[in-house]
Amino acid sequence: MTSHGPTPPQFDAGTEWLRGEGDCNDVVMSSRARLARNVAGFPFAAKSTKRDRQQTLDLCRGWLLQANLADRLMWVDLHDAPPIERTLLVERHLISKQLSKGKSTGDGSPAGEDPRGVAISLPDERLSIMVNEEDHLRIQVIRSGLALSECWAHIDQIDDKVEGGLTYAFSDRFGYLTACPTNVGTGLRMSVMLHLPALKLTGDIEKVKRAASDMGLAVRGFYGEGSDAAGDFYQISNQTTLGKPEAKIIHELEREIIPRVIDYERVARRSLIAKRRVGLEDQ
Repeated sequence: MTSHGPTPPQFDAGTEWLRGEGDCNDVVMSSRARLARNVAGFPFAAKSTKRDRQQTLDLCRGWLLQANLADRLMWVDLHDAPPIERTLLVERHLISKQLSKGKSTGDGSPAGEDPRGVAISLPDERLSIMVNEEDHLRIQVIRSGLALSECWAHIDQIDDKVEGGLTYAFSDRFGYLTACPTNVGTGLRMSVMLHLPALKLTGDIEKVKRAASDMGLAVRGFYGEGSDAAGDFYQISNQTTLGKPEAKIIHELEREIIPRVIDYERVARRSLIAKRRVGLEDQ
Protein backbone atom coordinates (compact mmCIF):
# COMPACT_ATOMS: atom_id res chain seq x y z
CA MET A 1 0.00 0.00 0.00
CA THR A 2 1.58 3.28 -1.03
CA SER A 3 0.76 6.96 -0.93
CA HIS A 4 2.28 9.36 -3.44
CA GLY A 5 1.78 13.06 -4.01
CA PRO A 6 -1.44 14.61 -2.72
CA THR A 7 -3.19 11.31 -2.00
CA PRO A 8 -3.70 11.27 1.80
CA PRO A 9 -2.16 8.38 3.76
CA GLN A 10 -4.74 5.79 4.77
CA PHE A 11 -4.30 4.80 8.42
CA ASP A 12 -5.98 2.07 10.41
CA ALA A 13 -6.91 2.60 14.05
CA GLY A 14 -4.15 0.24 15.10
CA THR A 15 -1.31 2.29 16.57
CA GLU A 16 0.16 -0.42 18.77
CA TRP A 17 2.23 1.74 21.10
CA LEU A 18 -0.83 3.80 22.12
CA ARG A 19 -2.77 0.84 23.50
CA GLY A 20 -1.31 1.01 27.01
CA GLU A 21 -0.32 -2.65 26.96
CA GLY A 22 2.96 -4.43 27.65
CA ASP A 23 5.19 -4.74 30.70
CA CYS A 24 5.15 -1.98 33.31
CA ASN A 25 2.44 -0.12 31.40
CA ASP A 26 1.44 1.83 34.51
CA VAL A 27 4.64 3.83 34.04
CA VAL A 28 6.10 2.91 30.65
CA MET A 29 4.14 4.14 27.64
CA SER A 30 6.41 2.81 24.91
CA SER A 31 9.84 1.48 23.95
CA ARG A 32 11.71 2.36 20.78
CA ALA A 33 14.76 1.19 18.88
CA ARG A 34 16.21 3.47 16.21
CA LEU A 35 19.07 2.90 13.78
CA ALA A 36 20.88 5.65 11.89
CA ARG A 37 22.21 4.55 8.51
CA ASN A 38 23.64 6.24 5.41
CA VAL A 39 23.99 4.99 1.86
CA ALA A 40 27.55 4.70 0.56
CA GLY A 41 28.40 6.93 -2.39
CA PHE A 42 25.98 9.75 -1.51
CA PRO A 43 26.85 12.98 0.36
CA PHE A 44 25.59 13.31 3.93
CA ALA A 45 22.61 15.61 4.41
CA ALA A 46 24.62 18.70 5.40
CA LYS A 47 26.53 18.63 2.11
CA SER A 48 23.84 17.32 -0.22
CA THR A 49 22.04 19.18 -2.99
CA LYS A 50 18.38 18.76 -3.84
CA ARG A 51 19.42 16.47 -6.70
CA ASP A 52 21.53 14.33 -4.34
CA ARG A 53 18.61 13.96 -1.95
CA GLN A 54 16.18 13.12 -4.75
CA GLN A 55 18.52 10.37 -5.96
CA THR A 56 18.85 9.04 -2.41
CA LEU A 57 15.08 9.12 -1.97
CA ASP A 58 14.41 7.31 -5.26
CA LEU A 59 16.96 4.61 -4.48
CA CYS A 60 15.77 4.00 -0.91
CA ARG A 61 12.06 4.12 -1.74
CA GLY A 62 12.50 1.67 -4.61
CA TRP A 63 14.19 -0.88 -2.40
CA LEU A 64 12.10 -0.42 0.75
CA LEU A 65 8.86 -1.06 -1.14
CA GLN A 66 10.11 -4.39 -2.51
CA ALA A 67 12.14 -5.67 0.45
CA ASN A 68 9.24 -7.48 2.17
CA LEU A 69 9.64 -5.50 5.39
CA ALA A 70 6.01 -5.89 6.54
CA ASP A 71 2.72 -7.45 5.45
CA ARG A 72 1.56 -3.97 4.44
CA LEU A 73 3.88 -1.05 3.91
CA MET A 74 2.70 2.47 3.16
CA TRP A 75 4.92 5.11 1.58
CA VAL A 76 4.37 8.86 2.03
CA ASP A 77 6.22 11.51 0.00
CA LEU A 78 6.48 14.16 2.69
CA HIS A 79 7.49 16.99 0.36
CA ASP A 80 4.07 16.61 -1.29
CA ALA A 81 2.04 15.95 1.87
CA PRO A 82 0.01 18.84 3.35
CA PRO A 83 1.07 20.20 6.78
CA ILE A 84 -1.85 18.59 8.64
CA GLU A 85 -0.81 15.12 7.48
CA ARG A 86 2.81 15.71 8.44
CA THR A 87 1.62 16.88 11.86
CA LEU A 88 -0.39 13.66 12.25
CA LEU A 89 2.71 11.60 11.49
CA VAL A 90 4.71 13.53 14.09
CA GLU A 91 1.99 13.05 16.71
CA ARG A 92 2.03 9.31 16.08
CA HIS A 93 5.84 9.32 16.43
CA LEU A 94 6.22 7.98 12.89
CA ILE A 95 8.41 10.88 11.75
CA SER A 96 10.44 13.53 13.55
CA LYS A 97 9.64 17.24 13.63
CA GLN A 98 12.83 17.79 11.66
CA LEU A 99 11.68 15.51 8.85
CA SER A 100 8.23 17.10 8.87
CA LYS A 101 9.68 20.55 8.23
CA GLY A 102 12.40 19.49 5.81
CA LYS A 103 15.66 21.37 5.50
CA SER A 104 17.34 23.71 3.07
CA THR A 105 19.70 21.73 0.84
CA GLY A 106 23.28 22.57 -0.06
CA ASP A 107 22.19 24.33 -3.25
CA GLY A 108 19.82 26.66 -1.39
CA SER A 109 16.52 24.95 -2.23
CA PRO A 110 13.70 25.82 0.22
CA ALA A 111 13.10 23.41 3.11
CA GLY A 112 9.55 22.67 2.02
CA GLU A 113 10.79 21.30 -1.31
CA ASP A 114 13.34 19.00 0.34
CA PRO A 115 12.85 15.46 -1.11
CA ARG A 116 12.00 13.21 1.83
CA GLY A 117 9.63 10.41 2.73
CA VAL A 118 8.68 7.67 5.15
CA ALA A 119 7.70 4.01 4.94
CA ILE A 120 5.23 2.81 7.60
CA SER A 121 4.04 -0.69 8.49
CA LEU A 122 0.29 -1.20 8.75
CA PRO A 123 -1.89 -1.71 10.67
CA ASP A 124 0.27 -1.70 13.83
CA GLU A 125 2.59 1.19 12.84
CA ARG A 126 5.41 -0.49 14.74
CA LEU A 127 7.91 0.14 11.96
CA SER A 128 8.73 3.40 10.24
CA ILE A 129 11.71 4.23 8.05
CA MET A 130 12.45 7.90 7.49
CA VAL A 131 14.41 8.82 4.38
CA ASN A 132 16.51 12.01 4.19
CA GLU A 133 16.27 13.07 7.80
CA GLU A 134 19.61 13.91 9.51
CA ASP A 135 20.86 10.64 8.00
CA HIS A 136 19.76 9.02 4.75
CA LEU A 137 17.85 6.38 6.73
CA ARG A 138 16.37 6.44 10.21
CA ILE A 139 14.85 3.03 10.90
CA GLN A 140 12.68 2.78 14.01
CA VAL A 141 10.56 0.18 15.76
CA ILE A 142 8.21 1.25 18.55
CA ARG A 143 6.14 -0.95 20.87
CA SER A 144 3.88 -0.53 23.86
CA GLY A 145 5.27 -0.98 27.38
CA LEU A 146 8.80 -1.97 28.36
CA ALA A 147 9.91 -4.00 25.35
CA LEU A 148 13.41 -2.96 24.34
CA SER A 149 14.58 -6.51 23.63
CA GLU A 150 11.59 -7.12 21.35
CA CYS A 151 12.22 -3.80 19.57
CA TRP A 152 15.85 -4.74 19.01
CA ALA A 153 15.04 -8.21 17.66
CA HIS A 154 12.59 -6.68 15.18
CA ILE A 155 14.79 -3.82 14.02
CA ASP A 156 17.81 -6.10 13.64
CA GLN A 157 15.86 -8.21 11.14
CA ILE A 158 14.67 -5.11 9.28
CA ASP A 159 18.20 -3.73 9.15
CA ASP A 160 19.47 -6.94 7.53
CA LYS A 161 16.74 -6.79 4.89
CA VAL A 162 17.40 -3.13 4.11
CA GLU A 163 21.13 -3.79 3.82
CA GLY A 164 20.33 -6.58 1.38
CA GLY A 165 19.55 -3.97 -1.27
CA LEU A 166 21.48 -0.88 -0.13
CA THR A 167 25.19 -0.50 0.62
CA TYR A 168 25.68 1.23 3.95
CA ALA A 169 28.45 3.74 4.68
CA PHE A 170 30.65 1.71 7.04
CA SER A 171 34.16 1.90 8.46
CA ASP A 172 36.06 -1.10 9.83
CA ARG A 173 37.49 1.21 12.47
CA PHE A 174 34.46 3.27 13.48
CA GLY A 175 31.46 1.18 12.44
CA TYR A 176 28.41 2.75 10.78
CA LEU A 177 29.11 6.31 9.67
CA THR A 178 26.50 8.92 10.57
CA ALA A 179 25.93 12.66 10.28
CA CYS A 180 26.19 13.19 14.05
CA PRO A 181 29.34 11.85 15.81
CA THR A 182 27.28 10.57 18.77
CA ASN A 183 25.57 8.06 16.45
CA VAL A 184 28.78 6.68 14.90
CA GLY A 185 29.41 3.03 15.75
CA THR A 186 26.32 0.90 16.10
CA GLY A 187 24.05 3.81 15.15
CA LEU A 188 21.61 2.45 17.74
CA ARG A 189 19.46 4.64 19.95
CA MET A 190 17.25 2.84 22.46
CA SER A 191 14.64 4.90 24.28
CA VAL A 192 11.75 4.46 26.68
CA MET A 193 8.82 6.86 27.11
CA LEU A 194 7.86 7.11 30.79
CA HIS A 195 4.94 8.81 32.52
CA LEU A 196 6.41 10.35 35.69
CA PRO A 197 3.81 12.70 37.21
CA ALA A 198 4.63 11.77 40.82
CA LEU A 199 8.35 12.42 40.42
CA LYS A 200 7.48 15.77 38.84
CA LEU A 201 5.14 16.70 41.71
CA THR A 202 7.70 15.77 44.38
CA GLY A 203 10.52 17.53 42.55
CA ASP A 204 12.55 14.34 42.37
CA ILE A 205 12.48 14.38 38.57
CA GLU A 206 15.52 16.68 38.67
CA LYS A 207 17.43 14.01 40.60
CA VAL A 208 16.50 11.49 37.93
CA LYS A 209 17.74 13.84 35.20
CA ARG A 210 21.07 14.40 36.97
CA ALA A 211 21.56 10.69 37.62
CA ALA A 212 20.73 9.87 34.00
CA SER A 213 23.21 12.47 32.76
CA ASP A 214 25.92 11.02 35.02
CA MET A 215 25.27 7.61 33.44
CA GLY A 216 25.57 8.97 29.91
CA LEU A 217 21.83 8.99 29.23
CA ALA A 218 19.63 11.70 27.76
CA VAL A 219 16.29 12.77 29.26
CA ARG A 220 14.06 14.53 26.74
CA GLY A 221 10.45 15.56 26.30
CA PHE A 222 7.55 13.83 24.59
CA TYR A 223 8.82 14.45 21.05
CA GLY A 224 12.48 13.88 21.79
CA GLU A 225 15.32 16.35 21.40
CA GLY A 226 14.36 19.97 22.00
CA SER A 227 10.80 19.20 23.14
CA ASP A 228 9.02 19.78 26.45
CA ALA A 229 7.82 17.08 28.83
CA ALA A 230 4.16 17.52 27.91
CA GLY A 231 1.86 15.74 30.36
CA ASP A 232 4.88 14.67 32.45
CA PHE A 233 6.07 12.26 29.76
CA TYR A 234 9.83 11.84 29.59
CA GLN A 235 11.98 9.97 27.10
CA ILE A 236 15.16 8.34 28.44
CA SER A 237 17.74 7.08 25.94
CA ASN A 238 21.41 6.26 25.46
CA GLN A 239 23.51 9.11 24.08
CA THR A 240 26.56 7.43 22.54
CA THR A 241 26.89 4.35 20.35
CA LEU A 242 30.63 4.07 19.69
CA GLY A 243 32.45 1.28 21.50
CA LYS A 244 29.40 -0.17 23.24
CA PRO A 245 27.75 -3.36 21.88
CA GLU A 246 24.01 -3.37 21.26
CA ALA A 247 23.44 -6.07 23.89
CA LYS A 248 25.10 -3.94 26.58
CA ILE A 249 23.07 -0.85 25.70
CA ILE A 250 19.83 -2.83 25.90
CA HIS A 251 20.74 -4.67 29.11
CA GLU A 252 21.70 -1.49 30.96
CA LEU A 253 18.48 0.28 30.02
CA GLU A 254 15.97 -2.56 30.23
CA ARG A 255 17.35 -4.50 33.21
CA GLU A 256 19.05 -1.87 35.34
CA ILE A 257 18.25 1.80 34.74
CA ILE A 258 14.61 1.90 33.62
CA PRO A 259 13.38 -0.54 36.33
CA ARG A 260 14.98 1.74 38.91
CA VAL A 261 13.15 4.80 37.56
CA ILE A 262 9.89 2.81 37.47
CA ASP A 263 10.34 1.89 41.14
CA TYR A 264 11.04 5.53 42.07
CA GLU A 265 7.83 6.63 40.32
CA ARG A 266 5.73 3.93 41.98
CA VAL A 267 7.09 4.78 45.43
CA ALA A 268 6.42 8.49 44.81
CA ARG A 269 2.86 7.73 43.73
CA ARG A 270 2.17 5.71 46.87
CA SER A 271 3.68 8.44 49.03
CA LEU A 272 1.59 11.17 47.39
CA ILE A 273 -1.60 9.15 47.77
CA ALA A 274 -0.85 8.52 51.44
CA LYS A 275 0.08 12.10 52.30
CA ARG A 276 -1.77 14.32 49.81
CA ARG A 277 -4.73 12.30 48.62
CA VAL A 278 -7.34 15.05 49.06
CA GLY A 279 -5.19 17.64 47.31
CA LEU A 280 -4.52 15.29 44.41
CA GLU A 281 -8.20 14.47 44.00
CA ASP A 282 -9.08 18.19 44.00
CA GLN A 283 -6.62 18.73 41.15
